[in-house]
Amino acid sequence: MLSLLLCAQLAAATQSVDSVYSSAALREMVARAAAANRRPPAELRSYQSRIETEVSLILRDTLGRENSAEVEQLASTARWTRDEHYDLHVIGYRSQSVGVPYSTLSIVRAWTVPSLYGERLSLGAYFARPRTSDTLIAVHPFAVDRDEYYQFSGGDTVATLRSGSRTIPVSRIRVHPHFHGPTRLGAFDGEIDLDVERGQIVRMRGRFVVLGGETGIRSALARAAGIVGVAYAEFVNVQIGDTYWLPAFQRTEFQAAFPMLGQTRPIFRIVSTIRDIVVSESGVAPTDTATIPRVRVTWAPSDSISGFSAWQHGIGTQSSAVHSDDFDDLAPDIWRADGPPRFNLFPNTTSRIFRFNRVEGLYTGIAPSVDLRNVAPGVSVGANVGWAWSEQTTRGGGYVSYRRSKTVYSARADRTLVSTNDFVLPLDNDPGFAALLGSVDNYDYVDQRGAMLAVTRTLGSVDAGFATLQAGLRSDRAEQARISKGILGGSSRFLPNRGSTDGRYALGSADIELHPNVTGDYVQPGVGVRVHYEVASGDLDWQRVELGLSARQYLGPFSLAAHADGGMVLGSRPPPQQLFELGGDQSLPGYTYKQFVGDRAALFRLFGTYRFNVWQRPIRFVRGFYLPGLSPGMGLSAQGGWTELSSVGATIAAQALSTTGLPVSEPTHGMRATVGGGLTLFSDIVHIGVARPVDRPAPWKFVAGFGATF
Repeated sequence: MLSLLLCAQLAAATQSVDSVYSSAALREMVARAAAANRRPPAELRSYQSRIETEVSLILRDTLGRENSAEVEQLASTARWTRDEHYDLHVIGYRSQSVGVPYSTLSIVRAWTVPSLYGERLSLGAYFARPRTSDTLIAVHPFAVDRDEYYQFSGGDTVATLRSGSRTIPVSRIRVHPHFHGPTRLGAFDGEIDLDVERGQIVRMRGRFVVLGGETGIRSALARAAGIVGVAYAEFVNVQIGDTYWLPAFQRTEFQAAFPMLGQTRPIFRIVSTIRDIVVSESGVAPTDTATIPRVRVTWAPSDSISGFSAWQHGIGTQSSAVHSDDFDDLAPDIWRADGPPRFNLFPNTTSRIFRFNRVEGLYTGIAPSVDLRNVAPGVSVGANVGWAWSEQTTRGGGYVSYRRSKTVYSARADRTLVSTNDFVLPLDNDPGFAALLGSVDNYDYVDQRGAMLAVTRTLGSVDAGFATLQAGLRSDRAEQARISKGILGGSSRFLPNRGSTDGRYALGSADIELHPNVTGDYVQPGVGVRVHYEVASGDLDWQRVELGLSARQYLGPFSLAAHADGGMVLGSRPPPQQLFELGGDQSLPGYTYKQFVGDRAALFRLFGTYRFNVWQRPIRFVRGFYLPGLSPGMGLSAQGGWTELSSVGATIAAQALSTTGLPVSEPTHGMRATVGGGLTLFSDIVHIGVARPVDRPAPWKFVAGFGATF
């Protein structure tokens, strides 16, 4: 009997090690770390630091490119005391936006955690919205009750650091949440790097998850609709005085997916750099608590905040120094490349399931796909089909793609309605709401059918660039407007759809994009380049070359943004749908819709502003909702365009754009340009001023509106 009891005890002990810790040595390592991290060292009474933080709103596209729609930068001083207080004092603030009408302080009210000690762990973002818990709190992986909620593996030495007089071996522990029960609680899922000798945390990287509890109707509906939200965090400590490990870098990131809106992924990112840490070993005696500290945020006077100039980072650089792919190994199943095959009901663009235009009227469709994942790694298969209700026509297609490392191979056959607009900006992606609600459809269309093969190669990283080659067969067919207005168009009427030439052709094309995240329309600084070349042969023959440059730069209170595009169409008689058309709000404000045409074209758009460095602090509007700071400035914009019909064939093609026999477009006969200037408000979201053409005598006109262009 005694032998049986001993065997049972040994089996229970073995099961405990196997179910919670991958080895007995790891159990001992975690136990030492738990003892060392439950509370700050007794000698550490308080510390002060300086923090520079960027809070940004980002859109990630299906290729992984990140476009920042708003960046807010905060400089603050911090003081932590072990009597559970953490005070942040904002001393500097500035922002850039491309039209977001609220401050991110409407979402969060504080942005760093003072330490990684304690029984519970904070996400690092303290929410500002009323009726919302202050922050997401998780059971600390080194809490006393950790065995109830976590499993641990790893423990190998992954690096050796030198800090001061110490040589520090660093071991990495993998933490897996493991809990089932009626209580809902937060947990950490990720990796922890430890100072092996002292058991102190050097780095934590992972995601916060919610475990246990009943699944509500809201959660069930979100899963059914494919809505996914993930909270990631990375905390990096630095050793101070060969003694204490305190925060040096922190990043909290929320990523979400709303399939009904396509596969663009909204990202809310907070990145903080902490420096000038000064430790105090005198003051209040240590308390016997290990709870989350109370956070208080105060602001310096508005004029002091607006005049702050001691920035360590250019605005936008902290956010762009990291990427959403950094957390791919921790991503939920829906975003992972491995696992069992996954069925996706929704497409990568909304227009495949809903759009509205003057040719099709309302179009509705479905676009399912399957990622084969472990069955055939890297392979995806999909289709889309829909019905154009006014046109009484079916459109759609199918594709298969194979991703291997940094290269994607794909084949697609489809029938689509293609826009013939030129030099389209990244923000110009309306699936038809303007047409549906306001009878504004500033596009022309061609019915296109074809089958294409494509290869896309990432050049180093998604931030560095892409190269794409395509080849296949296509055919174009002319289309016509079938409806006259949208549902709320008033007296507005759609224009006729412009003419095109029917024909079949073989097509080859090559594209190179360098720094594709820099578009000039979004707030990320830098220079982006796009080169496009295509050649077609058959019933329709042409060659087309395009070059696009985009830039954005910040120089103290000055901000500059620019687009420059140029292109040419080669061929004895190019089809009219391949000519360049300029004019209207999208390509040349101040002139009528597509007033100018040519087989040679150039277009530039420039905007510059000077901020007065006053009234930059966000404005509290209602309860926890903040408007952007008034942030007044002086702005100047210029747009110019040029087109030329260089041959008889090009002139004939331009005449074919008309469906009534009357000319609809002409060459510019020289450079056409408009300039404007005046007052900008809310980080260039609103402009008020005057504008006029400069290529001909004309009076100044009062202008006001949204965006940077006068």
